[in-house]
Amino acid sequence: MLGIILGLWSGISMVLSLTGIGIRTALVCGFVAGICVGDPLLGINVGATCLLMSIGYYTYGGATTPDYVTGSMFGTVVASRTGDINAGLLVAVSLALLMTQMDILGRSSTTVFQHLAEGALAQNNIKKFEFWTIMGTVPWILSRAIPVFFGMVLIDNVTKLTDFANSVQWVSRGLSVVGKCLPAVGFALLLTYMDLKRFWPFLILGFVLYAYMGVGTIGLALVGAAAGALFTGTGREGGAQ
Repeated sequence: MLGIILGLWSGISMVLSLTGIGIRTALVCGFVAGICVGDPLLGINVGATCLLMSIGYYTYGGATTPDYVTGSMFGTVVASRTGDINAGLLVAVSLALLMTQMDILGRSSTTVFQHLAEGALAQNNIKKFEFWTIMGTVPWILSRAIPVFFGMVLIDNVTKLTDFANSVQWVSRGLSVVGKCLPAVGFALLLTYMDLKRFWPFLILGFVLYAYMGVGTIGLALVGAAAGALFTGTGREGGAQ
């Protein structure tokens, strides 16, 4: 049942994301998986971490990127069954990279329907054109729904492997270290897109507030918005004119 629910959700949300309805995110899908396993908070934690790791990735020019959305669902289920969020995050990253192959397959197979739609349009057959255009969403659905369905059916094998890994002390410590390093990777990717030579004061301010003063994410965001407004002049009197 879990495979059916998450498989359908993964396929449908993929198509909806193509229409501009952005519900297929690591955070949302992790939350949905968390609801399915009876631990929404765990799903949010895994999904938020996967979302953080995906910052900086985008399909520019149709490029394929790691599918952290699918990874967040698997990571949540594995973390729930093993009781170890680090093991779940490690599975999430591994499957996110593996899903790049399914993304390539889904993208390439849509060209068949695209050519059929172009042929129908050349014949001024609008009904066939609409039919083949809609059928072009099928590869997108299957490229996500099938791996998630079979992955969830075989999830017990994954949890057995992670349970074994956790029983071995040095492997367990390794998983813990990797799990703690993964969020840092997301921040590092984000920092590569920032002009730190120019905006380094903001980096230091944020680090001090978080590391030494315990300011949370929302607080940092508010401080950043205020500092950005002052820096650009929009927060000054008459600056927006």
